[in-house]
Amino acid sequence: MSARHINKESPIPAYYQIQQDLLDRINNHEWLVNEMLPPESVFLDEYNVSRVTLRQALAELEKDGIIRKERGKGSFLKAITPKPYVHELSYRMANGGRVDRGEAQIVAEIIRLEHIVASSDDLVKKLALPEEDRSAIYLKRLYRKDGQPIAIGRSWLPSYLLPAFAENGLVNGSLNETLHIRYNLAVDRVDDWIEAARCTANDNTLLGCSINAPLLVIQGIAYLKDGTPIENAQTVWLGDAVRFKLTLRDLN
Repeated sequence: MSARHINKESPIPAYYQIQQDLLDRINNHEWLVNEMLPPESVFLDEYNVSRVTLRQALAELEKDGIIRKERGKGSFLKAITPKPYVHELSYRMANGGRVDRGEAQIVAEIIRLEHIVASSDDLVKKLALPEEDRSAIYLKRLYRKDGQPIAIGRSWLPSYLLPAFAENGLVNGSLNETLHIRYNLAVDRVDDWIEAARCTANDNTLLGCSINAPLLVIQGIAYLKDGTPIENAQTVWLGDAVRFKLTLRDLN
């Protein structure tokens, strides 16, 4: 029986590597729906990991409804996994400068929308807030795909440019439409950074994931044409539910 490669030097947890490898094998129809999977001893030999690590990987598959466990029998394939949502990262400037960030297929639920006082110098710097007015707007949203949580988005915006923002809410549930229609502001540039992270106790309940589950985080700052920051944003995506597609276009 051939060994499966697990990179134990990788920052990606071993259980998650096993989980993803098993998902690939399931999607390649190595086992049929309702077929019993090999016993744990076989997987332990294949992946050369501890029983605790293997069982954590299997527990994640069970939580996601991919396998079911029957006491005294073993694990059975319950379903072929759905393909991950492909998040389009090509930024297209249209409709007076509004940014289409490819989230049309996702439904956003507002969790919090309120005025705050920026307590960190880092946020003051990112939003270029005046020292005499460190007030900002905090927007937290839960994104769902087909009814299932897929990401949490947090945005911080400068209050001095957006009077009565929290009181009036979003236009059509869209931040970009609100900026464009209500305030006549157009995003001209977005700088984004993508990094790996792990789910925290603050997010695991909303996302329905275990603590330390891998996440992909996009952090970015959106600017107006004159270079004024209009949004500091962070979106955390379930790492096993989304893939990013980056398309570069010549806008000239």
